[in-house]
Amino acid sequence: MIRFAHDQGLPIIMDCKINDIGSTNRAIAEYYYKADFDAVTANPFVGWDEGLQPVFEVARQMDKGIILLVYMSHKGAEEGYGQTVLDSKTKKQVFQYHVFAEKALAWNADGAVVGATYPDKIREMRAILGNDVPIYSPGVGVQGGDVDLAMRAGARYLIVGRTVMLAADPVEALKSIKKVAKQYLEE
Repeated sequence: MIRFAHDQGLPIIMDCKINDIGSTNRAIAEYYYKADFDAVTANPFVGWDEGLQPVFEVARQMDKGIILLVYMSHKGAEEGYGQTVLDSKTKKQVFQYHVFAEKALAWNADGAVVGATYPDKIREMRAILGNDVPIYSPGVGVQGGDVDLAMRAGARYLIVGRTVMLAADPVEALKSIKKVAKQYLEE
């Protein structure tokens, strides 16, 4: 399946949400990169030192990518990603997802996940991330995310697995999504 996708010019992302201690995170990343995945997802909650730093090191050595979770697409995302936390630098209260977006910038992540189900959050994160860290938006279709709203808000990539796979006509579903998304990528 990976070879087929690569033959079609498609990158393959392992949505494994790496979220452990550094040595375990390194092993997870190495395994998936050696299996020919182009990128992995990781949770910035574990921090840098002895957390995600080893993943970034392996990714850079193997010329692979890391996409950080900034705000997920499910209904309960607000409980964790939307909580208010104390920013360690400014000592002000900020949303957790703002901190995660800043980490994506500081750590030079290759992307940030922000759910298509939350176009307002995509817009907020686009203001922080600019063009430096592209936004990947899951939750299109099956979870209620709208292609047009997500792309208009600033998503650069859409994660559409279940929407395509569960469609009566997967090829038509993909064509429909692509038609809407493409107009934003050409601007």
